[in-house]
Amino acid sequence: MKRTFSVLLFVCILASILLLSSCAAVGGFKNSIGSLGGGYKDGASADPDASYAPSEGASGDYSDGAEDGETSTELPNNAPVKLPAGMITAAAWNDNLNYADWAALIAKNGKFQGYYDDIELTWGFNSADRVTVSVKNADGPVAGATVIAYAEGSEPAFSAVTDAEGNAYLFPNLQSGTVAVYNGDEQITAEFDEQNRLLDVELTTASKKLNVVEIMLVVDVTGSMSDELYFLKAELADVINRIAANDAETVINLAMLFYRDDGDKVPFDYYDFTDVTNEAGLAKQQAALDKQSATGGGDYPEAVDKALEMAVNKQWSTGATTKIIFHVLDAPAHDGKNNKEKLTESVEKAAELGIRICPIICSGAAESTEYTMREAAIYTGGTFIFVTDDSGIGNSHHDPDLPNATVELLNSLMVRLVNGYHSGTFDEPIYWREDPNLATAE
Repeated sequence: MKRTFSVLLFVCILASILLLSSCAAVGGFKNSIGSLGGGYKDGASADPDASYAPSEGASGDYSDGAEDGETSTELPNNAPVKLPAGMITAAAWNDNLNYADWAALIAKNGKFQGYYDDIELTWGFNSADRVTVSVKNADGPVAGATVIAYAEGSEPAFSAVTDAEGNAYLFPNLQSGTVAVYNGDEQITAEFDEQNRLLDVELTTASKKLNVVEIMLVVDVTGSMSDELYFLKAELADVINRIAANDAETVINLAMLFYRDDGDKVPFDYYDFTDVTNEAGLAKQQAALDKQSATGGGDYPEAVDKALEMAVNKQWSTGATTKIIFHVLDAPAHDGKNNKEKLTESVEKAAELGIRICPIICSGAAESTEYTMREAAIYTGGTFIFVTDDSGIGNSHHDPDLPNATVELLNSLMVRLVNGYHSGTFDEPIYWREDPNLATAE
């Protein structure tokens, strides 16, 4: 009865979503209902070497004449009252599960070599020479164990937390060293070198995965997001509801951080962790999501580094809980030295806390956004997500050229990842046209 009431309440709340977006969004909605697009490889690809420029006639960060550098978009009077979920298409890629491919991208002649070799492009990430630690006990994988890599006699070089499968990925930038695994009062060490970077650690202590999921939505709501934000709100609301209704025994705590850029009137809007498995909590966070609109910005980069710094420093729980940041964005951080340092430090802290960063890049994103967000995902054991052109929603989307990735419905993809990170077992992706959650025209 509780779940039924929750779903009914959600439907009522969703109907009151603030109708703020751009004409581009309405056009995308009509296109997606009228004739949904083709396969992923048929989608347009952004030129990674070209400077960013919006599509002709698009509104967003680059609109002229906006007061105080902000933009404001309004939905026309003939726009639909509400949108169904199950419209946006996306694909996911886990670089830790495809590490050989990733290593080739950052090596000599690789796609991302410049971000390591060119001082102007370097961000401070170094995901080469990964050390993988698999932690188990007599009962199976151990989740929530702390794993630290360090050189002999030195300070810790990298810290991570094992996931539900018992795996921790470390990037200590060391050819050899020691890893220490901590679980309760037990501590075990193991050595790694150039040839031995896959370590299996057996613990004697018992460990139980806590039935708590913490999710934070970190969402860019600058003007350039106007072509997709209206649709994204419906998708995110659906994800929240589906996860909350998934298991009555699981506590789902949801926080949301909406951000713009330096100088905007409201650069950050934060809503703390709230249990959304009860009606009051669900209604509270739904209302916060509903009132968001795409305004502000003024240039391509946004306050990504400050947003992630805020996100990882909020009150996350301790213990073997599931912690995920879904970071929805279409632009990278500013590339100043302080911005770059803040971004990498925040990603490293997320890894230390066991927070899996799952970026979702939207239309307008270019190669620099792809690179930094794939680094954030691989460092934290997260999954890189990219919205595709298949649905026809929004402006053209950057193509990361990952042909083996399955195009899914974004909402189903996010639910699948949450369930996978919590249980340790990931369901196979469902091709978007075959997903029963696909929205259809009435």
